[in-house]
Amino acid sequence: MSKPALGAGNVEIELDGETVVLRPSLMAAQAISRQSGGISSAVRSVGNYDFDVIVSVVTLGLGATGQEAKAIPEKVWRTGLTDLIGPVSTYLTIIANGGRPMSGGEEAADPQKKE
Repeated sequence: MSKPALGAGNVEIELDGETVVLRPSLMAAQAISRQSGGISSAVRSVGNYDFDVIVSVVTLGLGATGQEAKAIPEKVWRTGLTDLIGPVSTYLTIIANGGRPMSGGEEAADPQKKE
């Protein structure tokens, strides 16, 4: 059985009415792990509706910096945490699995490339 390609773990979310893609990366995985005390702790925090953790995961998953990153909290607020819990949890599971979905997935572009 072959492993799914890296990038198969991209997760689309609706953020303030716009479809965006959380892309798994080593940098995001390390930052989330360090900020949350491990990826499993981040999953628990997301499940507990921890606004700051959700904002951090979305920001890192988008690779947002500067003004774009500063706008993420407002966009998360407008979207609502309940709409983000599922896809953000899925994203965290994917980065815990090296950027690949647990159950396989379709071939996809490299997660580091912007479309």
